[in-house]
Amino acid sequence: MYLPLGTYSPDIKLGLVSASRNCFPRSLSEERTQRLLAGCRQAGIEPFVPEGPSQIIETKDHAIEAARQFKQAGCDAVVYYLGNFSPEIEDAYFIKLFEGPVMMIAAAEESGATLLEKRGDALCGLLSAALAVSKRGLAQRVHLPEFPVVSAEEGVKEIAHFIKVVKVVKGIRNATVGLFGPRPRDFETCNYNLASVNSIGIEVEELGLFDLQNEIKRIRAKGEETQTIKADMKREVPSIPDEDFADRLSVYERAIKNFRDQLKLSGAATQCWSEQELSLRHVPCFINGRMAMGGFPIACENDCYSLIAELLGQYASNETVGILDINHSIPKDLHASLKDYPIKDMVGMFHCGNASTKLLKNPEMKYQVIMKRMMEPDTPADITRGTIEGQFAASPITVVQVHGTGDKMQAYLLEGHFLDLDPKTFGCTGTAYLPGFSRFYRHLLLGRFHHHAAVAFGHCAAVLYDAFKMIGMENIYTPLPAPMPYPGENVFYNGALH
Repeated sequence: MYLPLGTYSPDIKLGLVSASRNCFPRSLSEERTQRLLAGCRQAGIEPFVPEGPSQIIETKDHAIEAARQFKQAGCDAVVYYLGNFSPEIEDAYFIKLFEGPVMMIAAAEESGATLLEKRGDALCGLLSAALAVSKRGLAQRVHLPEFPVVSAEEGVKEIAHFIKVVKVVKGIRNATVGLFGPRPRDFETCNYNLASVNSIGIEVEELGLFDLQNEIKRIRAKGEETQTIKADMKREVPSIPDEDFADRLSVYERAIKNFRDQLKLSGAATQCWSEQELSLRHVPCFINGRMAMGGFPIACENDCYSLIAELLGQYASNETVGILDINHSIPKDLHASLKDYPIKDMVGMFHCGNASTKLLKNPEMKYQVIMKRMMEPDTPADITRGTIEGQFAASPITVVQVHGTGDKMQAYLLEGHFLDLDPKTFGCTGTAYLPGFSRFYRHLLLGRFHHHAAVAFGHCAAVLYDAFKMIGMENIYTPLPAPMPYPGENVFYNGALH
């Protein structure tokens, strides 16, 4: 989604409507709804509620009017609250008319003392309502929480979670990504199937590296202002080596921002390896990290899928994200503290130097070590400069990736954290503990996903999991608990039976 720089996820306008079956007292649903709304307001959530009788849906006319008011108010999503048993035909009819994401929750009974006069049977009603929704082919637009029968307090927590889910859905369904130039030969697995990308609502602008080159020429010829960018870069990273190099970087950032604004892009992916260095005379890493810090992620190696994963992680976490390699195993002697961790579930996550500086300890601008070996082996680093080196600060993390499966999309999710220890290697690098990683890597990643992954700096897998269901991911892979074998896992070899 095209957002102002410095913004990480879209705003959401939420609606709330309740339901009551006509053989149950409407007043019971009204009373329970007021408690739920009071809890929402206390939590800082202000849902739009229809005016008039359609606040509580009992008839088709109520359903029509409620849907009309929500659309007129510009609601992105609606909470549908079964205050009692609810009328299942009208429930499904409203969801059909509204057309956006809906969360269905049902009121739990409050007290044994009131079961005689104030029993609402919403637990039973949700069975009927959910089946009516499924029969009409509407289930993908409906979020059912893991525990959908709720007290008022539990309902507020589910609504807060649903808002985060809808941010992801709205963001990704309104996203346009810009892809600059062919995928480098050495990164065959960083391919993409356009139909799979379109299947979850994303639009693609396929551009060339020459488009960036021409825009940079135009900026220089017109004398377009870049001094503000240059000054800001120097404040962020005083180790930028010289004025000429700072000029190369600032003009490149201006070109990226121009394309962002002209095409209303949500993020971009650039070629980088290695024609970009030869033609533009720098690596783009620092600029990639700066743009991600502003809510505009840029993936390397023209990796469309990883860019999508970055956007998903950004919308879910409402913060800066990054793209990293699932890169290297961790030696036991890296640090004494690793004796407390299962070493096979530790992984070194690395990239050349494209991380936002605010995510790193003591970031410095340097050069890309591997490229210098290839491109400037006998001279001081020049065109291979522009990486940011540093250790990722200790943080909870969510690792997310997507990949096409035919014309559909599949995804995986892992949660863990970066440890506060020196990775003892180059690049922007961190040592991650990902519980269950070794088995997950062997049985679900190998053969399905490539080496890049997006990293969100917080735990947001629960939000992403529910969002993935709503946007139509074909498969969602997550770690399995240790006693459960993966399909095809050799339980005789791995010792699970002993």
